[in-house]
Amino acid sequence: MNEKRKYGIYGGSFDPIHIGHTALAESAVNECGLDKLIFMPAYISPFKQGRNVTDGRDRCGMIETVIKTNPAFRLSTYELHKEGPSYTIETLRHWKNLLDGELYFVLGFDSVIQLDMWYQGEEILRNYHLVTARRPHTDDLEGMQIVEKFRREYGSDITVLEMPPVDASSTTIRKMVKEGKAISGLVPEGVEEYIIEHKLYR
Repeated sequence: MNEKRKYGIYGGSFDPIHIGHTALAESAVNECGLDKLIFMPAYISPFKQGRNVTDGRDRCGMIETVIKTNPAFRLSTYELHKEGPSYTIETLRHWKNLLDGELYFVLGFDSVIQLDMWYQGEEILRNYHLVTARRPHTDDLEGMQIVEKFRREYGSDITVLEMPPVDASSTTIRKMVKEGKAISGLVPEGVEEYIIEHKLYR
C-alpha cells in the first residue's frame, strides 16, 4: 500500500520572505519528509490590519524567486484571491478537503504558543499536525512548557524542528531598506534583487 503524500502549508505575510522563513521551510521538508511545502501569502492578516501590506503580486514575486531553489516548494495564491482577513482554521479546512494526503501546518514558534487564543484555535490544536522551530536568542523554556501543555490538554501533534535558530525579521528588513542599509544575508539572493529592482520598502 502506498504511503500518504505529505503536504506542508506555510502561511504568513512574507513581506518580505527572508532566510528565517526559508530555513524553517527547508527543515520542515527534510525532517518531516514533506512531498510539497506550499507558501501561502495572506491577503490581510487579522493581526496586521492597521499596516499597509505590500501588494500581493510583489510578495508572490519574491516567493517565486525562492521556490526555484527547492523542488518541494510551491506557491499558492488561495488567500490572496479569497481576499478579506485570513482565518487560519478556514484555510486549513479548505486544504484538508482538497489534498489527498497528510496535512502539516508550518508556523513560527511565537504563533504556536498563542494558538489557543486564535479564532477556533482549539480545533487547530486538536486536529492538525503543527511544525515549528525555536526562536533565536531565547532559551524558550516557557514556550516549550506551553507546547507540552497543548500536547497534554488537546492531544496536539507538534513537531519542534531541530534547526539552528535564524535571526531575521521582516519588520527589521523593511526598516533597513527604507534607511538605505544593506540586507545581504537576511533575505535569499533572488529576493534582494527583486526588492532592489522593484524599489520596494523605499
